[in-house]
Amino acid sequence: MADDKLFNYYERQDILPTFGNFKSSAELTAYAGQRRELFSDKLVLPPRLFRDAEVLEFGPDSGENALVFAGWGANMTLAEPNRHAHPKIEAYFAHFGQAERLRELALSDVEGFRSDRRFDVIDAEGFIYTVQPSEKWLGIFHRLLNPDGYAVVSYYERYGGFFELALKAIHAAGKVLTGRSALETAKLLFEPKWNSIPHTRSFESWLMDVLENPFVRHRYFFDAEALCTAAHEQGFDIHSAWPAYRDSLDVYWHKKVLSADEKLRRATRHLDRSRLSFLGGRKLYLVGKADAVSAISASIEALVLDVDRMIDEPFGDSLPRVITSLASLRETILTTDILADDASDIEAITATLDSFHRIFSAIGRRDASAIAALTQSDQAFINTWGQPAHFLVVRKRIEGS
Repeated sequence: MADDKLFNYYERQDILPTFGNFKSSAELTAYAGQRRELFSDKLVLPPRLFRDAEVLEFGPDSGENALVFAGWGANMTLAEPNRHAHPKIEAYFAHFGQAERLRELALSDVEGFRSDRRFDVIDAEGFIYTVQPSEKWLGIFHRLLNPDGYAVVSYYERYGGFFELALKAIHAAGKVLTGRSALETAKLLFEPKWNSIPHTRSFESWLMDVLENPFVRHRYFFDAEALCTAAHEQGFDIHSAWPAYRDSLDVYWHKKVLSADEKLRRATRHLDRSRLSFLGGRKLYLVGKADAVSAISASIEALVLDVDRMIDEPFGDSLPRVITSLASLRETILTTDILADDASDIEAITATLDSFHRIFSAIGRRDASAIAALTQSDQAFINTWGQPAHFLVVRKRIEGS
């Protein structure tokens, strides 16, 4: 039976996807250091901002992030719809001496949460893209936030998610060709890739969280430009993002005040030119004419859609289009004006597209041995993950500003 919401999927698996099982202060301190780097350096939300702040976190899972916020001095209200997570959260807060910071633990999702209180920060990481349309949760956040309050979300970005979808399509084809289980097929195809990076979760968790997750699909992924526009219309300004959604090369007099509409216009223009960067997971900024930028964006969008269709029909009509589009995108990149750190970044993305072209061509030949040989040894394939997860921080606009 299809799952209505992401938490239903996790409840049925009886697994908490992000459970870190921290036992010592050293483990928590190390994790808090990673979070400090993300929030201070990339999202411009220093831990000092959380001191005595009222923080509402939706979907905390087992509560590691909430525990860090509490350690920074925040009073935590948690809305977690998966009942299996509640004992882990309560045990964590008790074990690390933060029970007094746990103001409320509600068995609720975003749409079902009710409160008369208002919050300084709302955090919703890793699932919010499944709450559609985005205007729904943006409206809820706007109602629950204090003026000038912040909302922090992470989500699957439509262009950055290409390689996640490609892995799912390869996995779907592999299951058909080998007749093996989902786990056996995943290990055959992706174990060297998985082992090439540091990670804190198990391979089985990744299989469940990405490869078999019915919500990791194009129809749920947000386009960054559309999300920023929706947030603007709901009464938010962009505070920060990772990757950056503001044009960091923009220069103007510091006393010049841009309207909210102008800020959005500049951000969306920047995002148009960042889509190849999102796909490749590195700086590949499109600096050519606007029509060339639009053409590349359209070709990437078509490629992402066709790869997504392959997840349901690995050998359907979209497969030959994927093979052709991968080759075409590679050639287009070689003749396009792109700002990169150095030539190796261009070489890396073209090598990656070559790699995936060979893999999908092997799928077209129904050659399971060739597919496995490529995924187990091709370094461009093994080293590439794209930039699927984006963070966005928006600030509730003060009326009249």
